[in-house]
Amino acid sequence: MGWHALAVSLPRPEVARAGKALLELGATGLQEDVPPGTTVRYKQPWDKGRAPRPPAVVLLRAWFERRPAEAAVRAALGGREPAWEEVVDTDWSDGWKQHFQPVQVSDRLVIAAPWHAVPGAVVIEPGNAFGTGDHVTTRACLAAIDRLAVPGQRCLDVGCGSGILALAAAKLGMSAHGTDIDPDAVAAAREAARLNGLAASFDESPLSRLEVPYDLVVANLYAEVIADLAPELRRLARGNLAFAGILADRAHLVETAMSGLRLVERDEREGWVALVYAVA
Repeated sequence: MGWHALAVSLPRPEVARAGKALLELGATGLQEDVPPGTTVRYKQPWDKGRAPRPPAVVLLRAWFERRPAEAAVRAALGGREPAWEEVVDTDWSDGWKQHFQPVQVSDRLVIAAPWHAVPGAVVIEPGNAFGTGDHVTTRACLAAIDRLAVPGQRCLDVGCGSGILALAAAKLGMSAHGTDIDPDAVAAAREAARLNGLAASFDESPLSRLEVPYDLVVANLYAEVIADLAPELRRLARGNLAFAGILADRAHLVETAMSGLRLVERDEREGWVALVYAVA
């Protein structure tokens, strides 16, 4: 089965009326999208005040089992000419899985979803919590762990999410512990450790309650969060600190918070910055 997909750019005030008219013509679904080339600003957790205004123009999409008469469509769109595309139906229940391809960090460290797992890979179930190895920030932290991991040493994963960073450290022989304020993330990380047979621990303990220093502290968090946690992160680290999740225009916040430490590496990719510091 296939679909007839319509796309048209409309001023935002006209979208509701046009969408209703398309549904009356038999559209089975609607989607509001951003026109190509449009810059969109979103309110970030650190932003104050009102959220930025949405774009004035909306790319409206609609799907039909049967393509309606062109005259009726143009009338529904206020005389505008839409673009049409024939879409082949796919099995979305399995098709989405193809997005999560294995991430080979090095010859000794591979991250994979269960359906793409290879022998020796750290297996992460997508969807339980942030961290599948697909995002550039997660890959940066994984690469740092791969370079800095020393078997028998201790690793702390702050804001562990899915547990992927702590699990990678455990895979490389480190004694790994992860913390997160989200109990669902902690539960997902514990389950991932069980499924992988890795001895990594996870809990919701605040950093202030952790006393034993760690040879490697990793955090894939917003720059503002890292800067806020800087005193505790520095207290807990006795070797290296590896950070990612830092927007390029906010990297100065972390760099200021970590002043006095030796910067080992600064890597910027796709608008994100990864920083590695040495305590001693």
